[in-house]
Amino acid sequence: MLPNGRNNTSRFARLDHRILHSNAYRALSPNDRSLLVELISLYNGENNGSIYLSVRDAAHRMGVADLAAASRSFDTLQALGFIVLTLKHEFRSGSSGQSRARSWRLTWLPGPGRKAPSWEFLEKEPEPQSSARKRMERGLRVLKSYKRGRERGRFPALDSDTLEQFRPIGRARAVLDSDTAKVENGGNQPIGSVRETATHIATPWGECASGYPFGWWRPDWSDSISALTFFAHVGAVAESANQEKGVA
Repeated sequence: MLPNGRNNTSRFARLDHRILHSNAYRALSPNDRSLLVELISLYNGENNGSIYLSVRDAAHRMGVADLAAASRSFDTLQALGFIVLTLKHEFRSGSSGQSRARSWRLTWLPGPGRKAPSWEFLEKEPEPQSSARKRMERGLRVLKSYKRGRERGRFPALDSDTLEQFRPIGRARAVLDSDTAKVENGGNQPIGSVRETATHIATPWGECASGYPFGWWRPDWSDSISALTFFAHVGAVAESANQEKGVA
């Protein structure tokens, strides 16, 4: 930051919101948008109409290896009214002179001789049923949803600093005691913690002496099960002995 409060950056590339929100811009692919930014970065405030950029250099600046992809992006930007060709390329071989790349004009900026911007892309849209058209429609739907949410004061991210009044007051705490399902839980409260001296095991359905069913949600029933097993065994032995006496 300079002492006068200004940023020490020499220049910046400006993208007007009328560009970003236009139907034509929503139809652009990532490569098309990348090329548009590269063309804007070559504008110095006075050379609109004399912005020279070849397909090869554009591909390198865009970060793509396919020259045909860069060429298609030039065609798309022209078809949708973002750029206008002002001078065709010229190829010279040998010592006859230097070759010259094509020259472009950005339609939303003043042209040579202070010619007013034409804003041609505002009246352009891709052909129906084309992939660009479908891309445009998807982009416009999302943009419309965003604008509607902004006007109503609602955004998807509630923890954002954008709308301070919608920030969460506090985090939800874990429920340690609940009345949610007493019937399904045998009339018992859920156990919020596990005692260190007890082991929780899954046991078959049954009913203890108190009449309460026991299952996997209750503490270890090993002692009760052992007692029930012992008395059942004693009863079986006694019944067997009585049957033997009766036979005798």
